[in-house]
Amino acid sequence: MDKKYQIFVSSTFADLVEERQSVSRAILDMGHIPAGMEMFPATDVEQLTYIKKVIDECDYYVLIIGARYGSLDEEGVSYTEREFQYAVDTGKTVLAFLHRNMDSVPLGKTDKDDSKRRKLDTFIASVSSGRLVQFWESAVELKAYAIVSLTKAFSENPQVGWVRADKIASESTMADIIKYRNENDGLRSEIVKIKSSLKPIFDDAADLTAMMKIEFTYTPSSSSSSILRKSHVDISFQEFLKWISPDLHTPGTVLSACAAITRALKERRGFAGRNFATQQAAVNDGLLHLVATGHLKMWASKTAGGQHVTGYQLTELGVRTWQEMSYIKAGYVESD
Repeated sequence: MDKKYQIFVSSTFADLVEERQSVSRAILDMGHIPAGMEMFPATDVEQLTYIKKVIDECDYYVLIIGARYGSLDEEGVSYTEREFQYAVDTGKTVLAFLHRNMDSVPLGKTDKDDSKRRKLDTFIASVSSGRLVQFWESAVELKAYAIVSLTKAFSENPQVGWVRADKIASESTMADIIKYRNENDGLRSEIVKIKSSLKPIFDDAADLTAMMKIEFTYTPSSSSSSILRKSHVDISFQEFLKWISPDLHTPGTVLSACAAITRALKERRGFAGRNFATQQAAVNDGLLHLVATGHLKMWASKTAGGQHVTGYQLTELGVRTWQEMSYIKAGYVESD
């Protein structure tokens, strides 16, 4: 994000005009926003209250100290020191720049009052305690140090800053999209976990070589009467799957499976007759076993007449297994 920082520049006023302008110019050259009291020198309580509000809106606090302590409030504390203390109390990142050689400062830019000089020494000691400070002698040198120190502060202690309103909207929208996408992914993951917890696990299910019995009744073709004969076949679940697959490749029911078994009894097992009726209980059990092995999927549905039925269809595993059982291998020769 193209972020701009607002930086408060604090110092005594008349003696450091050039230096303040130099630091402000450095901030502008870096693409950020200087804030200071050039238009409102701190000389009374009302202005100090306003200054505090401006400091609150700033991201960093730059303090420049020359050879003056500055104007005093009713308690004998300079407004510059009040600003500094407020910045410290409110947790601002403070960058302090102290004049290297007070004795070289022209008399017009120093305090004539010895008590103020002592207050300045105490103030400098307070500023220097617990933080690194930079020493300067010229406005040019001060500007260079300010650029280096601010760049380091931006990297090590990034703050909220300011951005253009149009960028806030677009980046906020993108942040929301990312947030909701992550939430959606999380919900999807939870759904998968819930479904997995609800899905029966049949690690001990018999494989397709296990046998099952299918009982049925029919009237042999050789019989002139309509008397039903009972019979049964013992087949593996593999053969059962092969029998029903053509009818359950698309969605079907237990009746679809029974119809497939009747056809297989005639075509594959040679039962000739009429009035075939396959026992549905055994077929149901067989279908459920194939659901447990993952070869069939099942669901509840309604017919057009409102009747509840259970639907069945081959899964990908079921289709692949059916294909493996049915294709003709290379080199196969049919025996007589």
